[in-house]
Amino acid sequence: MKKLAVPLLFIPLALGACAWFQKNPDASRLVIDKTTSRSVNDVIACLTVEASKHDTSFSTSAATQGATMLQFSDSTVILLRAAGSGTTSYRVFAAGHPSSASWIGSSSETCAP
Repeated sequence: MKKLAVPLLFIPLALGACAWFQKNPDASRLVIDKTTSRSVNDVIACLTVEASKHDTSFSTSAATQGATMLQFSDSTVILLRAAGSGTTSYRVFAAGHPSSASWIGSSSETCAP
């Protein structure tokens, strides 16, 4: 009976944790996942210009596996990673407040075509 009780108690706990993460408004979600022929430095320079047009700034830091992470004040994150074929992986993870970072979607067409 004890062997059955532990798994049965774990299931409601796991489901509750999943529900909590689903309702978290600040949880980031992948909204753009593309590859561009521009270099990482070119994309960062372009995004710097676009961010200045919207009175926004971001911090740049190294991420895992050689990626560069751009973090905006609203918790939106852009991950850039140079691929071996001369391309750059461009991934945008938007926070739960997408209206403040809506310009990033249109800027991705300009900066990472």
